[in-house]
Amino acid sequence: MKEFDIFREALKSPYYAEKYKGVKVPESYEDWLKVPFLTRNDLFQNTYPASTAMLTAPLENAIVLSTGGSTGVARTVVLSNAEWDAFCGKQGEAFLTLGVKPDDVIANLFVAGHLWPSFIGVHEMITHSCGVHLPISSNIPIEDIYKICRQYEPTVMVSLPTMFVFLADLAKKEGKPFKNLRLIAYAGEQLSREAEAHVRKWLGVKYIKALAYTSSDCGIMGIQTLDDGFGTYHLPQDFQFIEILNPDTLQPVQNGEFGEIVITNLVRKLQPIIRYRIGDMAKWIDKEKGVFQLAGRAGEDFKLGGAYVTIGEFEKGISEFGDLSMNFQLVLEDIGNKMNVILTVECDEPEKHQDSALRLRSRLQEIIKDLKGGEELGFFNRYEVVLQPLGSLPRNPITGKIKKIIDKRVL
Repeated sequence: MKEFDIFREALKSPYYAEKYKGVKVPESYEDWLKVPFLTRNDLFQNTYPASTAMLTAPLENAIVLSTGGSTGVARTVVLSNAEWDAFCGKQGEAFLTLGVKPDDVIANLFVAGHLWPSFIGVHEMITHSCGVHLPISSNIPIEDIYKICRQYEPTVMVSLPTMFVFLADLAKKEGKPFKNLRLIAYAGEQLSREAEAHVRKWLGVKYIKALAYTSSDCGIMGIQTLDDGFGTYHLPQDFQFIEILNPDTLQPVQNGEFGEIVITNLVRKLQPIIRYRIGDMAKWIDKEKGVFQLAGRAGEDFKLGGAYVTIGEFEKGISEFGDLSMNFQLVLEDIGNKMNVILTVECDEPEKHQDSALRLRSRLQEIIKDLKGGEELGFFNRYEVVLQPLGSLPRNPITGKIKKIIDKRVL
C-alpha cells in the first residue's frame, strides 16, 4: 500500500524519525490506525523557514508554499519541482473533467503572492490542460476586476467564493449578467447553497463547481464533474489516501456517516504529509469508489445558550433578503456576564436598507430559537444586525477570504 511506503520514506526526516519512535512500521490497516496524527500546529512549528526537520532530503530544486492562515496560523510546505509539476498536472486533469475547452477564456481571479499557490497554480493547470488564460488576479481593486471581466467576457472564472459573491453583488447593482459565462470554478473555501444561488442568479452562469477540493498543505483531495451534486467529490486514489473518522472514537465511519477527514498524500516525499487532520467534515457516499461529500469545517458550529448553532443557519436567514450580500461576519464576545452577538452583512447603500437589518434580526430569532430565548432572558448585552458597504468587511490580506465567525468568548 502506498501509504505504508510514504511512512517508510518519512523516517528519513528528523521530525518523523522522532515522532514515530516506538511506532510499528505499518503492515496492515490496524497498524495504520495507531500511527499518530499530524496537526496544523505540527506543521507550523517544524517546517521551513523555522525548521527543515520535516524534510527527507536537502532543500534544493523545490518550491515553498504557504497557506493563508485563515483557519489558524499560516503553515508552510515544501515540494520538489517534480512534486509541484505532478500536483499541477493532476489539477489540470480536474479542470478537464469540468468540460474546459481550448477556446475557453479563463479569468484567473485568485490572489497572487505571499507564497500562496493558487494564482501560479492556475497558470500551470491551464498549461497542463487547455484554455486562454486571463491572469487578472484579485490583487487589484474589485472595480478594476469587474471592468476587465466585462471587457473580455470570460467563459470561465476561477477564484474564491468570496470573490464571486462580490462580483455578483456588482452585477446585481448594474442589473446585467455576464453574457458568455458558462462555468465558475471555486477553491480555497466551501460555497454554501445560499451563496451559490446568489452567484448563479446575478452572474448568469450555467455551472458552478469546485475547481477541486484542495489545500496548500495537502494538495488536491477531490475532483468534481459537471454531473456531481452539491459538495460531492471523487478521491484521486493514486494521489491521496483519505480516512473519514468518527471525531469521538477516531475509528473509520461507514457509508453515510459523517466524520473528520484525515489526509495522507501519496506523492509528496520531500515533506511527507501523513495522517493530517485538515479540519473538514465529510461522509462517504461510496467508500470503495472513493466518492464523498463535504459537510463543512470541523468546529464550524458553536454553542449559544444551551444549544449548538451552525453558521449555515445564519446563511439561510441572510439568503431570504435579496438586497443583502452573502458576504458576512459574525462576532461573539463576552461583556461582563453577558454576551454580544453582532452579525455584520455587506450591502449596497446600507443606509437605504435598515429595514432589512431589522427584519433579518427577527427572522434569525425564528430560525435560531436560542437567539430569541437568550434576549428574553437577558443573556445578551447586544444582539444586532449591522449593514456595511460592499467590500468593507476585513479580508485576509493573503487569501482574500472573510472569516465568518470570530468567537472572542472565554470558553
